[in-house]
Amino acid sequence: MKSHNSVFLAWQSPETRDWHVVGQLNERENDYVFKYTKGALNVKNFIPFSGMEDIKLSYASKELFPLFKNRVLSERRPEYPQFLKWLGLNKNESSAMEMLARSGGARATDNLQVFKRIEIKDDGSFDYYFFVHGISYLPESAKERISHLKEGEKLYLCPDKQNEYDGCAVMIRTGGPVEIIGYCPRYIAKAIGIFLESAGSKLHLRVESVQADAPANYRLMCKLEAQVDKIAVEKYLEQEEFQLIN
Repeated sequence: MKSHNSVFLAWQSPETRDWHVVGQLNERENDYVFKYTKGALNVKNFIPFSGMEDIKLSYASKELFPLFKNRVLSERRPEYPQFLKWLGLNKNESSAMEMLARSGGARATDNLQVFKRIEIKDDGSFDYYFFVHGISYLPESAKERISHLKEGEKLYLCPDKQNEYDGCAVMIRTGGPVEIIGYCPRYIAKAIGIFLESAGSKLHLRVESVQADAPANYRLMCKLEAQVDKIAVEKYLEQEEFQLIN
């Protein structure tokens, strides 16, 4: 089984700007399967995707659905090698699912994001890679601080409960000198909040790579390693928006 044979799709409401998990894409041996999740049922203004209008059905295709294929950079593009470098992948790891899971598949023209769900092992441990969000909105001092980060440098997770746009937001800061350098992606912020609130859980965030020549959304990659207690795992797995409709 491939390391990333399943990804989720998050949709941002244009009215509230909130993110909702609305679907799951699975890669099987000979085809791809897309199913809607219960998150799609709980959003008033969500419109199903073209060619997949019935949210109660499962959809299978021998090829990657256009909705996702258009989010994978073609290897024929001249910037393809550089893009793999930004993602921290090599040619042997550059399957479509792997690239979607690592890059997020975001496009400037829509409000969708592809991501891999945090997968917790039986012993409660996990590791997870993600790009820091919000860098383009930071002051120059923060951007300068990011440019001097070193691989393996420890970072810190800080719940931002008073965030007027997202009560689940989690900021990321450096050690001394302390500087806010961005946010965890919104689609995993709720899960990280659950783990941070658990006294029996331990989370360690470190710099995986800094790409000075990359766009802001691919500039800083982090690695989150954690040991999560049973209660937190159960609460995390209970999130309804990830559950398939059928």
